Amino acid sequence: MVATASSKLDNGLEFIGVFSIMKDGDSGGDSDVEGVSTDQNDVSVSGGFGTITFGNSGSTGTMMHYRASTIIPTAEPDGAVIGHFYTAGGNTYGRADEVGYAEDSMKIRYLSPVFDGFSFGIQYGSSLRSSTARGSASDMNCTTVADQTGHGCYADVIDAVIKYEGDFDGVTFGATYGMVGGNTNIIAGAEYNDLEADIFTVNLGYGGFTLQYKYADHGDSGQLKSTTDDGDDTGSTICGVYAAGNISAGVCSVETEFKESGVSVKNEGSQMVYGIGYNLGGGVMLEAAYASIEQSQGTTTDTDADMVISKISFGF
Repeated sequence: MVATASSKLDNGLEFIGVFSIMKDGDSGGDSDVEGVSTDQNDVSVSGGFGTITFGNSGSTGTMMHYRASTIIPTAEPDGAVIGHFYTAGGNTYGRADEVGYAEDSMKIRYLSPVFDGFSFGIQYGSSLRSSTARGSASDMNCTTVADQTGHGCYADVIDAVIKYEGDFDGVTFGATYGMVGGNTNIIAGAEYNDLEADIFTVNLGYGGFTLQYKYADHGDSGQLKSTTDDGDDTGSTICGVYAAGNISAGVCSVETEFKESGVSVKNEGSQMVYGIGYNLGGGVMLEAAYASIEQSQGTTTDTDADMVISKISFGF
């Protein structure tokens, strides 16, 4: 359940509050909604200066970057539904999305107005662990190596994005560049590299056709400083969709890499998803997708899976 309240003052400022109640893992429900930005609880102040938001809310990058992995029918692989139909490998294969994407840790975020197609956003959050997945008075420090190397608990996180979008004779072009930074903890005397990530996204649209690309580079973020042959964490996503009348079809490719210490060949992850959708009208949508997933640690194949999923959604 989501409740929204808004009020516009005489001076033109608009206040909007959002409060979400979800049946998550703490109350016998689905753990997938814990700590994600759909579990939104925040207050925003808007005016001619832009919008300032306080609370458990999505990151600047979540709000501003083009998210190629969401645009084809079924919204896979971003929706992560396909992940329920195979057992993933136990190694690290690289990140396709930036740290902080779709999470709802406490933050203050500013989004500027659009000036001649350009806009800007920036946020500050004290810790990625200060999300709705944890109770009050929880320890915000990393306690395990897996939390740190898995990008789960950076502190003093800053996420900044600049964006341009314009229309040229019916061709829509947009691009973003973002940087995400944060600090790491010292665990059992060991130091880890701070978070330093660069993200680029591009959008092209013409008629019923849309093409998007995203590249995320996390380098050696979160890895042991004393280990110099690991990291190189990168991910690239390119997806296209075409819609004609009630029918839409698209394809999405996600490729990731990670250099594991002591392994001469980089770990790799690959996802190919082909989706098709049909709008029945009245808010009813039928969608289906075929997905192929591959993961490897060096020259060893960890995962090789193929699947077909179908989906029906109702909008009101």
